[in-house]
Amino acid sequence: MNTEDTSNDKKNFRIVIAFSVLAVVIAVLSSVSGIQNWARKITGHSDRVIISRVNAYFGVEQIEFLILKVKDANGLIIEIYEIQSAAPVFKQKFELIQDKDAYLTLDKNTTNLALSDVDKDGHVDVVAPSVDRNGNLRLNTYKYNFDLKMFEPYTGG
Repeated sequence: MNTEDTSNDKKNFRIVIAFSVLAVVIAVLSSVSGIQNWARKITGHSDRVIISRVNAYFGVEQIEFLILKVKDANGLIIEIYEIQSAAPVFKQKFELIQDKDAYLTLDKNTTNLALSDVDKDGHVDVVAPSVDRNGNLRLNTYKYNFDLKMFEPYTGG
């Protein structure tokens, strides 16, 4: 073995060590949520996931609405679209910041987004259960306001 072979072996060993250290650093940094969010913004990748949807008719005019339960990096979002002739039109959203998805049982069916007459007024309400950051269960309920033709959070009163 000559000096040139030894120096090439040392150089190759240094390169292998450098790439190994770089791989470990990248692996550690990629597990940090702040860096993950930054990388998603840079690449244009959306972390929005539709986890549930329901269609229903509300009001005297029987307006059709599409209601989505969406999960993103900040928590949950209830999005409401009015179905019109060509495509759904966005109407409103309710942000459930830092909430996680939850399920409830209605009529022997487990669901994470439902229509049910919660206040027993003869009209269905939107029910979207969630768990807040403290682990408290929430039964987020939205009632259709016939005058405004919009949904409002229902507080039980």
